[in-house]
Amino acid sequence: MPAPRIFASQSEPRAQWTHVLASVLALCGPAHRTALMREFLDEDIEGVDSAIVREFAPNGDDVIDIVVQHRDKEWALAIQTSLAFQGDIADRLKAAAGGLSGYGRVIVMGITADRKPGPYMDAVAGAGAETRYCSWLRVRDWVQERPERGSAEGVDLAVLQQAEYFLTPNVAELYRLEDIVPTVPSAAREAVTAAFFGLNDLSPAPRIDQAPDGATAIFPRTGDAKAQLVIRGGAAHLALDGAGDIAIGSEADWEVAASGALAEARRMLPRKR
Repeated sequence: MPAPRIFASQSEPRAQWTHVLASVLALCGPAHRTALMREFLDEDIEGVDSAIVREFAPNGDDVIDIVVQHRDKEWALAIQTSLAFQGDIADRLKAAAGGLSGYGRVIVMGITADRKPGPYMDAVAGAGAETRYCSWLRVRDWVQERPERGSAEGVDLAVLQQAEYFLTPNVAELYRLEDIVPTVPSAAREAVTAAFFGLNDLSPAPRIDQAPDGATAIFPRTGDAKAQLVIRGGAAHLALDGAGDIAIGSEADWEVAASGALAEARRMLPRKR
């Protein structure tokens, strides 16, 4: 991997979260990488200290978000990520298992917002791969705890501190959505979460007004509402002051609308301090 770019601008939130985790795996030394892999796998496997870490673009030609692989292909860990609660990454997990068929042992791991693994983890059964699961909450906890327990210093300490700086506030915001995002159809959950974090990057910690049939995230949290992510009655849309509404029914909807919508929101929202 190139030099750390944890705070580099990414095309979408999941890519940024994935990059932070890949940076920890790739840039930390053998002791901390081995400890994180032990946390993920609940076992020690040979060759972790010299393993190769590869990060792929979630929307690129490659089908795996992060690969940690033994140099002699004795084993490989494929990590697929999601920010959605009760989403569905079954197809991506199966694709990851198939994409690493040349390794002696293949382990496919899902990292999502759910506190416990969803049905998507069962999809890998019979695909020739072992499965593991971790929540973003636990990833955040490990990154927070490791510097103290592992006596991190130098490059390792810098990487872990930057990762904690990113994950701590973002994970806190993610779990504010735990009861809200599952109210929209499964196909829209990743997109709604992406829209929330796209706006949260411009105006952090919005006010969330709960209602019997959903909720509204209001940006900025103080003053006039300039942008509102409305999740009501099983549907979601982004309302921009004076610029109309944008329906968010799927990842494809948000991919088309994201650039223009966030540019408009950036223009109207107060600058971060």
